[in-house]
Amino acid sequence: MMMFKCRATLAVLTVGLTMLTGGSIFSAEKDETATVPATVSFAGVEEPIVIDRVNPTDAKTKDPAVPANMRETGMPLTIDYASPWRFEIQKVSLMDRSYSAKRDTFAGQAVANHVQVTDQREKLDGWELQIRQVTPFMHASGAELKGAKLHVGEMSVKSAVEGTLVMPSKNAITLNGEFARLASAKAGDGYGTSSLSMADVKLTVPGQAKKLAGNYSSEVVYKLLAAPTGA
Repeated sequence: MMMFKCRATLAVLTVGLTMLTGGSIFSAEKDETATVPATVSFAGVEEPIVIDRVNPTDAKTKDPAVPANMRETGMPLTIDYASPWRFEIQKVSLMDRSYSAKRDTFAGQAVANHVQVTDQREKLDGWELQIRQVTPFMHASGAELKGAKLHVGEMSVKSAVEGTLVMPSKNAITLNGEFARLASAKAGDGYGTSSLSMADVKLTVPGQAKKLAGNYSSEVVYKLLAAPTGA
């Protein structure tokens, strides 16, 4: 149970009174003050609400539209939204190539691909966001795009709650099938809604990898831990 206590003081001032009697001036001996406590306690939480998608550049402006992959139910600790990674149509090449993911959009404006996390819990335990590539890039025919790798470079975080701190990974990440930490909030931080922007998401493909015409697809999964691992 988390409890907050605040103390405020109420000063009651008695103004000195003066009287004119027989030409003499009389006044109260001293001003008097009184102090009273003001307290509030919190226990338990309200029913978790569904969170709107927020602008990843400020984490406060709400999206007037509802993205197709937006979470529709409220929970105490949630991944509300995650941008799809779209590398669009590319030419077959015998050279090693690096392709940047198309940027996401917010209210008609291009923004970095991002993940939105909300913590509505009463205990500020912190959290950790991890990422993993589940499957390699596969063609509809079953052929694998061998050697293709996903990379996450520059990352930044904006939080809707003033004073809360969420730390993105300091290092670029190459997805390799294992979970890697994207961002974390230590105990006492991470409350409210935070948006992690990934401005540099890339796909590298070896020139010697066989490439068939058509679509290749992979899956990336995010995992939200209820406390930071500290690793």
